[in-house]
Amino acid sequence: MKVSSLRLFLRGKIFQLLCLAVLVVVITLIAAPRAYNTANLRQIMNNITIVAVFVCGVAPLLMCGGIDWAGSAFATCAMLVFARLLELFPNLPWPLMLIPCIVVGGLLGGLNAFFIVKLNLMAFIFTLAMAAVFNGIANWSIKGIQIQVTDKAFTGLSGTFLFEVIPVFFLFAVLLVIVYSIVLLKMSFGRSILMCGGNPAAARLAGLNPRKIRTILYINSGVVASLAGVIWAAQNKMAIHTAFVGTMPHMSGFIGSLLGGVSFFGGSGSLVGAFLGVALMQLLAYSLQTMGVNIWINGLINGMLLIIALTIDDVSRRIRMKKLGIKAVGGGMVMPGMAGINK
Repeated sequence: MKVSSLRLFLRGKIFQLLCLAVLVVVITLIAAPRAYNTANLRQIMNNITIVAVFVCGVAPLLMCGGIDWAGSAFATCAMLVFARLLELFPNLPWPLMLIPCIVVGGLLGGLNAFFIVKLNLMAFIFTLAMAAVFNGIANWSIKGIQIQVTDKAFTGLSGTFLFEVIPVFFLFAVLLVIVYSIVLLKMSFGRSILMCGGNPAAARLAGLNPRKIRTILYINSGVVASLAGVIWAAQNKMAIHTAFVGTMPHMSGFIGSLLGGVSFFGGSGSLVGAFLGVALMQLLAYSLQTMGVNIWINGLINGMLLIIALTIDDVSRRIRMKKLGIKAVGGGMVMPGMAGINK
């Protein structure tokens, strides 16, 4: 690695997140030397898995100047469809049931895209409304009763580990992050996402179609949400409408993305940084639990992390604008999902 590249890495977000993660681990080991046994490491990676899958839908959409709060609700609906199909067709292999589940996720993401991109409704408000609507539909569809997932070939995946420690679903999440990172860094579509998020007007002048790209990303958000829902069903051997109530992995994915350097205003960020942001959050939550801190304080910690991430993002944006000779006015750029973003 060249000296200049090394300096950039040491100053970069990824290096900072790695240092923070190591610091959290060291502090935890000092407080509880036996904190990281095999069972606990498995649980930490299982917790990271769900949020990391969500990140593959949340982060690219943020980079493009969009936002989606309905991911957890869509994941719940897709999971219930998957579990019901397994119940109705027990003799069919579970991968066949995965196909309609992914289709449902894609259609729900496409529904978001239609109202937000085509009809130009505010994404921030509309996706919140969609989350409420489809959480209600999920509750009504099963009348509050959980569906047991008894397909051993499927649920057995949650008990499959590499080197007896690393869950197979965690490996899947890492692979997903790598694939999305390659798309963002090496393919023209990935560069188009960043361009549309950073400067939609310039993107249109360059021959890009921000509306089309954002539509694809909303559909993608629904698809990866459905995958997260299926993984949760495998881990817990059931499907229920309250699966993501309280834990809010979609919100955790949003916070992790901001911590990992994805700009709230679009145009910058990386999937690797977002993944590390998620990992840092889960390590911190486990560390606090190990030290005997009340579990109910996690919401407070997540809220403070979100405030810190937003503050850092805004300060970084102002510094970039100042270097370009652009004066930041008032609250700065328009927030994703608000007026003007979809024009």
